[in-house]
Amino acid sequence: MKPQAVIFDMDGLLMDSERAGLDVMHACGLLQGCDIPVAMVRHTIGSNREASSAYYHRFFPALDTEKLFVDFKNAMCDLARQGRIPLKKGARELLDTLRESNIPLAVASSSGMETIRIYLDSVGILPYFSALVTGVDLPSKPAPDIFLKAASALGADPARCLVLEDSMYGVQAGKKAGMTVCMVPDLIPCTDDLKPCCDYTVSDLSAVIPLLAL
Repeated sequence: MKPQAVIFDMDGLLMDSERAGLDVMHACGLLQGCDIPVAMVRHTIGSNREASSAYYHRFFPALDTEKLFVDFKNAMCDLARQGRIPLKKGARELLDTLRESNIPLAVASSSGMETIRIYLDSVGILPYFSALVTGVDLPSKPAPDIFLKAASALGADPARCLVLEDSMYGVQAGKKAGMTVCMVPDLIPCTDDLKPCCDYTVSDLSAVIPLLAL
């Protein structure tokens, strides 16, 4: 395949942030006396704040999720500024290959815009992207809205876009958007129920390169 555009998720796909995020979210919950299990945090991977907030409130009705997410964002951005959230394996190699082939790139992340910019800037890859799309004010993945907005921002036909994702909700959203979906598993494996949503599954981002007809 030769995509017209490539759309990247960020957390767990471009940036190795999800493992640290599990511990940071747990610590932020403890600040309010809420012992949020790691399994519960995993369940929210790929979701936006609204969806995650509704989920946490089912188990911790008194939890101030606005404060939770602010504390989490501040702690994670501090880690990024300190250089403690690295790129995922193969990311720079793939980005360089796509840039040399003049394929426009976007990040479509459930994180807020400030967080996206801080993360990408911390590892020097912000200039690679023609569009940054946040899902904060959009329906949460697995709704396709964030990917369709990214394709529109790039002026690309969704049917000719390649989505790179690591999360269950992300691959489902990419499939609903009518895009080619490549899963690069991080904390969540490509289970049998996810396989119908994935056109490709690879071990790291450098393994995407042989799939591209460049």
